[in-house]
Amino acid sequence: MRKARQSPWIAALVTVAALGNGCNIITPGAYILSGPPKAEAAYTLPPKKTVVVIDDTTNHMSRVAMRVEMGEAVAESLLEQDLVPEVISTRDAIAFMRRSDSAGNSMSIQRIGEALGVDQVVYVKVDQFSLVGSGIDRSPEAVALVKVIDVTSGQRLWPSAGAEAVRGTLIDINPELISTSAGRRELEDKLARDTGEEVAKLFYSHERRELGGRLGVKK
Repeated sequence: MRKARQSPWIAALVTVAALGNGCNIITPGAYILSGPPKAEAAYTLPPKKTVVVIDDTTNHMSRVAMRVEMGEAVAESLLEQDLVPEVISTRDAIAFMRRSDSAGNSMSIQRIGEALGVDQVVYVKVDQFSLVGSGIDRSPEAVALVKVIDVTSGQRLWPSAGAEAVRGTLIDINPELISTSAGRRELEDKLARDTGEEVAKLFYSHERRELGGRLGVKK
């Protein structure tokens, strides 16, 4: 038995009709062609020697190691994305700031940058940090406020006012980790690193996340 051949014109009309009706059958193909939705960089960092300063003067984080974890996550991402030529270790920056504070010499962001020999500072203030977040699922959540400061002039490069708020989150965690000291430390370090990676994403194009990411400017 001979099979009827479909006219290419009919096939074309069917395709056009599907497009016009918003037929879901084309969605997967469109997604494959275009890829996941992208978030553009919020700011382009000048390619200068940089330090990431993590400010947690209100002690949202219980351990200095968490500040180091967050700062190093930012620094590593900036270098991996080839956004800046050199980044001073956050560990060194924190050690310097602690020595200055203990000596009673509280320093401005500009002075810290000058002392560390950099051209710009990515300043990150920890605004929230909790293993029991505010969302429906109560996932671990942190919020960081970000500014970029030019060391030579002392001027804010970005944003023009306030600070850009970024949220880091952990999802699908093992609830048993919360019940032990070692487990909580593991989650704290992961949340610190996740938040640092979200901070770095302010400066380059990346795939959007369902959770986490930019929250906008906080005054």
